[in-house]
Order: sequence, then C-alpha cells, then structure tokens
Amino acid sequence: MATGRFRIKQAAPEELLPAARTVAACWRETYPFADAVFDMKDARTPQQAEGWDLRSQLGEYFWIVVDHEAEPEPDGLRPIVGVAHAAVSEEKNAPTPLLLDLMYLRQLAQGSGIADRLIEMAIGDAPAYLWVLERNERALAFYRRHGFELDGVRKPLTGGMEGWDDLRMVRG
Repeated sequence: MATGRFRIKQAAPEELLPAARTVAACWRETYPFADAVFDMKDARTPQQAEGWDLRSQLGEYFWIVVDHEAEPEPDGLRPIVGVAHAAVSEEKNAPTPLLLDLMYLRQLAQGSGIADRLIEMAIGDAPAYLWVLERNERALAFYRRHGFELDGVRKPLTGGMEGWDDLRMVRG
C-alpha cells in the first residue's frame, strides 16, 4: 500500500529484526512495566526475529508500517513504525482458527489512520481473536471499532508483569 507518509508492506527478511525492535519500542511507549521487563524484551528481539524468519519461510506474512518521510536508518532501511502478524492459532479451544498474533504501532503513527489499514492487511474481515493487555484502553477501543468483543477469558502474565492479565477479544 503506497500512499502517504506511512506505508504498509510485507516485511523482507532483513526487516524482521528492525520490526522486532519496533515491537520492543512500542512496549516501552505503551506499558507501565518496570525497566527489567523492557530489558528482557529488548534482549529477546534477535530470537524473536529468527522465529519470525522461520515462520515467513513457511508462508506467514509479517506486515510492517514504514515511515517514508523519515531519513533512512544506518542500515539503509526506512524506520519501521508498526508491525502486524496473523496466523492459524496453535491454542487448544481457540474461539476461531485465526489469531491476530501481534499488532503494534509507534505513538508517532497513532491517529494517522494507518492502524485501520494495517489490521485490514493482516486479517481483513475474517473471524479472528487476539489477546490485549488489560487497561490498554486505546487498544481495546480500536479493536472494538473493528468488531472485536471481550469474551471473558483472561490470561495472567508472568516475568515481572505479575498482577496484569491479557484479555481475549473475539470477532465472529
């Protein structure tokens, strides 16, 4: 999709590590966790990118939002400001086969309308489900606007995020 400042494209292999770093940066911008949680997330980005590369080789798409008005990074790539990925769920008793596995957008791109196009690229209007951090009101409102509703299922978090739950949202 090639209009405006922010453009969506399928991530190339060399863009997967910067995309994983974008997810880590989004965590820092969005979530109220201790620095140790973010440091762990940062440390895991190379392994996350390797896993994404394997999944890409199996035919899964990782969609990225690129900022075409920003200067290229030292590696020559334009800054990645958003990431989305959907796949067939591996969870037992999943409410739908399709899982919106991740969708993150840096604050500088929020409110631009690109998130609406990103979710459309990732899952279209298909029935799907996702997990969203409780108290993330902006994300909850966004997903509701796209037809998702909370179904009452909660998943407690660990790894320094104790006391927080992921909430499941479903679109039938």
